[in-house]
Amino acid sequence: MLRATALALSGHRWNELGYDPPFAQDYLYRFKAMVEYFVDAPDDTPLAGGFPGLGERAMASCAAHRILSALPHWEGCFLCTRPRSS
Repeated sequence: MLRATALALSGHRWNELGYDPPFAQDYLYRFKAMVEYFVDAPDDTPLAGGFPGLGERAMASCAAHRILSALPHWEGCFLCTRPRSS
């Protein structure tokens, strides 16, 4: 989680957004602080519902945009299906 946050803080792929996210860096610093503050549960603590195994991980992703889809919440990639302005 921290490696992904550091990558985002470095501006990785921000040029693909098409806009400048003015508050993103501040939000990412706050998120990083929350993750660093988080304390893992002891190994013997059962998880509610269990942690998904490798076979249960999210498989849907958009090859064009290299992002995970939030199926079943959206029908495909939110960038591919967004309305085009004419």
